Amino acid sequence: MKAKLIALMTGAAALASGAALAGDKKDGDYDWEAKVEEKFNKVDGNSDGQITRDEFLAYKAGKAEKEWDEHADAVGDDGQLSLDEAKAAHKARMEKKKKHKEMKKDG
Repeated sequence: MKAKLIALMTGAAALASGAALAGDKKDGDYDWEAKVEEKFNKVDGNSDGQITRDEFLAYKAGKAEKEWDEHADAVGDDGQLSLDEAKAAHKARMEKKKKHKEMKKDG
């Protein structure tokens, strides 16, 4: 029971910190409570006002699946991701990010 409580508290803290970090740090009027509520409601699969371990894990699994799909171009024809493919994909993302940052700086 104690381990379950710690896991749920950790999950709630992760939700709150993730929501806070997602905010616009330049805007002093950031409504962190609304952001936490929005995130909480996304995780609360049955909308009962409580997050269970299963709901939390299902939410995280859904995010992981979406991330896998978003990076499908890095996955080889065999449906698996090798270390070399992961490194190449990471390098390509960093180069794209750098170009985007430079364009914003110049623009």
